[in-house]
Amino acid sequence: MLKFFKQSYIAQLVVIVLLIVALWIPVFVEHVSDVAVGMPTTPLFNLIASILGYSGLALTIFTFIVFGTSVLFFNSMLSVNQLVTRNSSIGALVYVLCLCSVPIQDEFYPFLLASPLIMMTIQTVYLIYQVEKPESYLMNAGWFVAMASMLYFPSIILIIWVLISIVIMDICGFKQLLIPVVGFIVPYFILFACFYFNRTLIENIDNYSLTFNVLSLERLGMTTIEMIALVLVFVLFALSMLMIRSGNADNSLSTRKKVNITVWLFLFGFLMLFMQKPVVCNGLIFMTLAIFVSIALCYVKKTKIIDIVLIVFMLAIIVNQYLPLFGIKL
Repeated sequence: MLKFFKQSYIAQLVVIVLLIVALWIPVFVEHVSDVAVGMPTTPLFNLIASILGYSGLALTIFTFIVFGTSVLFFNSMLSVNQLVTRNSSIGALVYVLCLCSVPIQDEFYPFLLASPLIMMTIQTVYLIYQVEKPESYLMNAGWFVAMASMLYFPSIILIIWVLISIVIMDICGFKQLLIPVVGFIVPYFILFACFYFNRTLIENIDNYSLTFNVLSLERLGMTTIEMIALVLVFVLFALSMLMIRSGNADNSLSTRKKVNITVWLFLFGFLMLFMQKPVVCNGLIFMTLAIFVSIALCYVKKTKIIDIVLIVFMLAIIVNQYLPLFGIKL
């Protein structure tokens, strides 16, 4: 199975599309996508929901399209940065499995809509180390974080991750640290100017602050399957890091720096679990896990055991997606 996803690129894409459709059928059957509307202030999210008329079917179709696009972009991001082998769709497979590991993850939820912008942030930060004049990339990184946070507000803390990444990339200077902050501030200046002229500035500031007033373990309230999913996240993260740090993996300076800043991103993903319910919909930790697992799988030599694990994992996720249709929730 693992060898298949390293060859025959067109056939791989067909399998990926069929897998996505299989995992999303329960969502279309239940039409529960509109339940997420009404989360703390996320202006672009609310705008999209209103344009689609808060229709469960329309929201589900839109989210499905965004998710499919994100899968392709994620795989391309890993390939372009040489984190996985060329003409491989391992990244797409792992991303689909990670982001659909719990049924509620593929509903119309702010994180799924923000995920392409978060990926653009990651890709932009990866590129900073590879160009001679990174100023435009630094500005774009701040802008992408701001726009992502207008869909999924907890992602606002990623501006700190961008600054940490600049330091890790050894291009640290006051100017370099200031540029992404400016790129971040500009969209929010325009947004709050609109709030001010509409006389809703104070109300919206209060709504935004609520996200940070509830950072506590009490917000987790996870179900059994959600706790199992998070435990698996950390187990797979540890195993993947062992493989990546081994002598079999690409150990170039560029790859090491990208892995290091992604580890920091994983830590920010963990922090975001405490910021907004439902917990498992704070999918940054699943996205970063997909990066590490994809890299690790590219350097596996004995594939039989991994093939068995992947097949079992895939079947378990598919079964778990369909259980709610029969009134079974773990």
